Amino acid sequence: MRIGWLLGWAAPEGWFRPMAEAAFPGAEHAFFAAAPGAAERLAEGGFERCAGYSLGTLLLLEAADLFRGREVTLLAPILAFPREERLGGRVSRTQLKVLERWLRHDPLAALADFYERAALRVPPGQDPGLPENLLWGLERLEHGRVAPPLPAGWRGWCGEEDPLLNAGRLAGLDPAIRVVSRAGHHPRALLQAWAEAGA
Repeated sequence: MRIGWLLGWAAPEGWFRPMAEAAFPGAEHAFFAAAPGAAERLAEGGFERCAGYSLGTLLLLEAADLFRGREVTLLAPILAFPREERLGGRVSRTQLKVLERWLRHDPLAALADFYERAALRVPPGQDPGLPENLLWGLERLEHGRVAPPLPAGWRGWCGEEDPLLNAGRLAGLDPAIRVVSRAGHHPRALLQAWAEAGA
């Protein structure tokens, strides 16, 4: 089995890869950073299964036509990130603008604060991605919006205690999004829930 991944905002491959490989040890994994054209490259990869995490889920949903007939899984799915959209996001547009300014001025401090607020426990020294891709990703988080429900056959998992997303709201918008108890935005428990569901 080959799984192609579209990663989240500032989610380093070196941090995410061991968790994905532990959840699906028999699979071959390929990882794409959240960047312009990433969804298109993933769609062209011929993967049996495609999956997204956080911002990667929004990018997959925005490019859903490219994945018709594919098995697609969304971990910490984002329909719209700003809470003003009332589609499950908990972060205000003002907070995103502040993060963007902070990222331009002091990227290390901005990323450390984001990782702490999201409870991601990303160790120091990991590569979060190119600065221009991080800024592009924030723009997508601020303005990207996909109306529910998920495309037919797609499914998602969201942590009950996610500080960035309202899992109950998302599950109410589409029952294909399952709530994982005692889980947050960190992908480990979401990966395990997917694996236990018989991925």
